[in-house]
Formats: sequence, structure tokens, C-alpha cells
Amino acid sequence: MFNQSKLLVWYEVSSQKVILGEALSSGAYDIASLWRHVPTDQEDKSHLGYRLSLFDADGREVAAKPISVGLVDEILSGMTKARA
Repeated sequence: MFNQSKLLVWYEVSSQKVILGEALSSGAYDIASLWRHVPTDQEDKSHLGYRLSLFDADGREVAAKPISVGLVDEILSGMTKARA
């Protein structure tokens, strides 16, 4: 079992990642729970768009999934509240 340490919200443009925000593992965040409860955007998996990536404690990306723009707003606003 690996220790999840970070979630990254990003947008893919021409095979490049534009980082929109991140959540680090801490007492304020349960990274694994947040990852499991974010639904995947099932509409069109082939298009470029918003993604959520899960990283382990060594900084390796262990999973990624497409997400909707509405979820991006929710996740990023939650990240901002947790930092305050």
C-alpha cells in the first residue's frame, strides 16, 4: 500500500500540463477519500481537458482521471478554504 501525498488539478493542452492547484496530505485533507469521491467525467474520454492526478509520497503519479469543469471549481475552492 502506498502513502498518497498529493492531488493535482490540471488542464491538458497539446500534451502539456497546466497546473491549476494542488492538495497536499495533511490533517485538513484526507487525500484518498477525496480521490475516491470525485466522479470521473464519462462524457468524452478522448478530448483534452481537466484532470485530477493522485501522487504517492515519492512524487510518482499513480492515477489520473478526467473531471468536469464544475468539479474543478469545487475542488479548487475546497483547497483554498483548507489553506486559510
